[in-house]
Amino acid sequence: MPTTPSLPSFSQLRAFVALCDYQHFGEAAVILGVSQPSLSQAITALEKRIGGELVERTTRRVLVTPLGQTLLPYAREAVLAAEAFNDAVANQGVALTGTMRLGLIPTLAPYLAPIILDGLPRELPRLQPELREMVTGDILDMLGQGRLDAAVIAVDVDLRRAVAIPMYDEPLVVLVPENHPWAGRTDVETDELEDQQLLLLDEGNCLRDQTLALCQRYSTRPPAAVATTLSTVVRMVSHGVGITVIPEGALRMLDGVDYAVARFAGPGPVRRIGVVRRTSSSRGADFVRLADSLTRLAVEAGLPMLPVQPRE
Repeated sequence: MPTTPSLPSFSQLRAFVALCDYQHFGEAAVILGVSQPSLSQAITALEKRIGGELVERTTRRVLVTPLGQTLLPYAREAVLAAEAFNDAVANQGVALTGTMRLGLIPTLAPYLAPIILDGLPRELPRLQPELREMVTGDILDMLGQGRLDAAVIAVDVDLRRAVAIPMYDEPLVVLVPENHPWAGRTDVETDELEDQQLLLLDEGNCLRDQTLALCQRYSTRPPAAVATTLSTVVRMVSHGVGITVIPEGALRMLDGVDYAVARFAGPGPVRRIGVVRRTSSSRGADFVRLADSLTRLAVEAGLPMLPVQPRE
């Protein structure tokens, strides 16, 4: 009978995944808490086990081979499953304790992060959140790599291999210069945006995509991507460069800026805010409780929100 090849060890798979993520032996070794020679030995042993080269060593970076790219998703799933097992063992009977790496998108973090930091110790006193602000694509990448535990994002996007727990719907409003004809309006139709100089965030920000989705064509005034941060776009609006669409909650951070607000005819557009987690996580119930706690804190803080409604 043919012999069954032995399975790779967890440490070998973990070393391979980390090296692919950081593409540098030194950085991967620091993250894993091992020496570079130990990391190199683990990779070499794994390559001998499978009979092929997983990475190409260069003087500066590491290049993942086609074989490595093929096997990486399986290795990552195995590592995440093992870590989920350890989490389940460590947290049995003790929910939402210890450190949680929680991502926040930049168009939400400025006004939600203080609410989380101030209120979560009261809601979940044994939880220690580590907040990390980054755009949606990076959040989903790091979530899939196991470098984030969960995140709060606008969930109207392709979540890849994550699952969303909806929290609330946040209205979108139009920010205009103080002397703009739309100032104070409550009946703006989305197709009217076509005739305005619309300012957007740069690519990679989900608010940009949500704003573009409100518009049908840009034949006369194509939107301009002007900045990587919402605060910069807001200041350009206040100087009369154009108008922009922002989440209503962001209005609370605009003190000292000259602007006016116009609202869409009801029911106006919204973005759905929710907690996202890996599908492989064993802590589904914990993240539902986290989403409930964060929603309660947002309500107490007076953030503008609407109950989540079913969508067609």
